[in-house]
Amino acid sequence: MGKQNRTTYYAQTMPGVEEIAWLEIRERLNTAVFQEYLFAKEQNGIVLFSYKESLDKLLQLRTTEDIFLEAISKKRMSRGREDLKQFYDLAHKSDTFGRAANILLRFRKYSQPPTFRVVSRKYGKHQYRRKDFELALLRGFQARYPRWTPVADNAQVEIWANLLGSRLLIGLRLSDRTMRHRHNKRVELPASLRPSVAAAMVYLTQPGPQDTFLDPMCGSGTILLERLHFGPSQEILGGDLKPDRVDAAKQNLPKPRKGRKKRTISIRQWDARQLPLDDNSIDKVATNLPFGKQIGSRRQLDDLYSSLFAELERVVRPDGRIVVLSSEFDLVKSCIRHRPHLHILTGYSIATLGQWGRIYIIQRYP
Repeated sequence: MGKQNRTTYYAQTMPGVEEIAWLEIRERLNTAVFQEYLFAKEQNGIVLFSYKESLDKLLQLRTTEDIFLEAISKKRMSRGREDLKQFYDLAHKSDTFGRAANILLRFRKYSQPPTFRVVSRKYGKHQYRRKDFELALLRGFQARYPRWTPVADNAQVEIWANLLGSRLLIGLRLSDRTMRHRHNKRVELPASLRPSVAAAMVYLTQPGPQDTFLDPMCGSGTILLERLHFGPSQEILGGDLKPDRVDAAKQNLPKPRKGRKKRTISIRQWDARQLPLDDNSIDKVATNLPFGKQIGSRRQLDDLYSSLFAELERVVRPDGRIVVLSSEFDLVKSCIRHRPHLHILTGYSIATLGQWGRIYIIQRYP
């Protein structure tokens, strides 16, 4: 689709990833202008921005779970029952919703009036139920578009309504499930990292075409798959201690296509505490560290982290970058304090799989 006038969109992310998503949006979309961050409790982060180029580019973002056209935005609802009449009127008559709907319909190129559904969520105390909120909107949209057909599932148009305390945000979903579930892995292991979180970690390594990239505890290969999507590299290395995880990663990584230059990708079984890699041989590292009961005793976990960071200090080149995700906050900081060449630059607190963790960006100094 061709260029648009400046329109407001929002990216929905895993909680805490919204700030990283904005960094990617700002870099990839030249005309994007930041507006605000919102937080849907422990379900999602949201970043709103305006943009005036091709909608197709929005769907190429990697750190987001979904992309929406902003359709209705109100910063102060009363939380009283009088809101229900306003919800109906906004759905029925709002100019901003009409403009957003027209953009979506032109983009999708439907030949017939579409099916639609309203997806609602409500956080905070209000004098009405979530179902009352959703029903008021549904009736307003039905009055506005009598030829659109409401359905329970698989709708062509999805209207997502967020009531975050007194803040109302309604969007039209541009993306589909393939944005958040995009890998189609042959083998999926329990507690695998979300693709968007893996993408956020890879993005924070500042990937470049000359990099030798490493995930020393690669599991089923989610981080390695995302690194492939961030452009060329010199070499991509991954490994894990358990044979079933090594096999899963090998099956999940794509086979090189005929006629295309083969990328150098190596998946090996190893112990991350004793990496079979040369000193100063790695440029960038991203890995999801195990935590708590995933390892066993506290002493085993402490020993693993201590040995792993010692190995990363050894194999990463000076000025290289290490990005790790862990919920063991004090342990990570303690290990880094004992490594004279490693320094934590910053971090982002995020929620994944129902647990809060932190993405740490670590620099390897000479």
